Amino acid sequence: DRVEVTGIYRASPVRPIKNFKQCSSVYRTYVDSISISFERKGRIDAMTADHEFEQGKPPMLSEQRDLDPSSNSEEDISWNQKVRELAGEKDADGRQTVVGKLVQSFAPSIYDEDEVKKGLLCQLFNGTPKAAGKTVQGRCRPEINTLLCGDPSTAKSQLLQYAFKLAPRGIYTSGKGSSAVGLTASINKDPATGELVLESGALVLSDRGVCCIDEFDKMDDGARAIMHEAMEQQTVSVAKAGIVTSLNARCSILASANPKESSYDPKLSVVENIHLPKNLMSRFDFIWLMLDKRDREMDTRLATHLVSMYSVSG
Repeated sequence: DRVEVTGIYRASPVRPIKNFKQCSSVYRTYVDSISISFERKGRIDAMTADHEFEQGKPPMLSEQRDLDPSSNSEEDISWNQKVRELAGEKDADGRQTVVGKLVQSFAPSIYDEDEVKKGLLCQLFNGTPKAAGKTVQGRCRPEINTLLCGDPSTAKSQLLQYAFKLAPRGIYTSGKGSSAVGLTASINKDPATGELVLESGALVLSDRGVCCIDEFDKMDDGARAIMHEAMEQQTVSVAKAGIVTSLNARCSILASANPKESSYDPKLSVVENIHLPKNLMSRFDFIWLMLDKRDREMDTRLATHLVSMYSVSG
């Protein structure tokens, strides 16, 4: 999927009108390729078929394949050793502290919501890719889809921003300004050559990453319907203007939405409050309810946390 292209970067003038000699001030750029090679296997770009499973089992940490100098560089080995040391730290009671440190370091400016942060960390780490079987073609989906649903002013968009910044690859978009074509792929005509060009959308561009969609409840029905295939089969099928293809969309979906009537009603059920199609809700692995509880003590602690963030003493 990812290649390294070595070539010459060129720019050619474009004439807006063929019969005129006047050229546009924006030049058309392209790469005159000399050689093409696949990028090295890494943590992000490792394919499911690249994992060597022994007797149907993934590699164990005790095998220390991440410390093998034949397949890893010195920089990667040093980072892997630091990760192993961090994972092995324990407190006075003998319990591991790596989960608590990760939760505290993820969005520290947001008060509480530790369980939601754990779920988002699980999504950023993703699952372990497993082969479907020797006789069955396909892959088991390791990506985790998460939905944050709750009252306004519960830091849903802020959590999306933190996850988007931490992810090594990802796209941030809004549900109100997204269309079905903008999420999947569009076919346009090249103004210079006149040929049809396939342009990727947000789901395809965030392949092997995280696609953050804010205001998920305000999306059009056509845009929601196009996400069914991307969230389960991890592909986007295109059949337009004589171009029939299937693009990879192996990304995790992180969406945030407001409940029905913009506020959570405790008299209604969870499904009625979220107010999304059932076939779309079933594709989310994590659904977090972020409610604004009316509690004076909790509001006092929250106000103290906000004031301490912007005070000199802290």
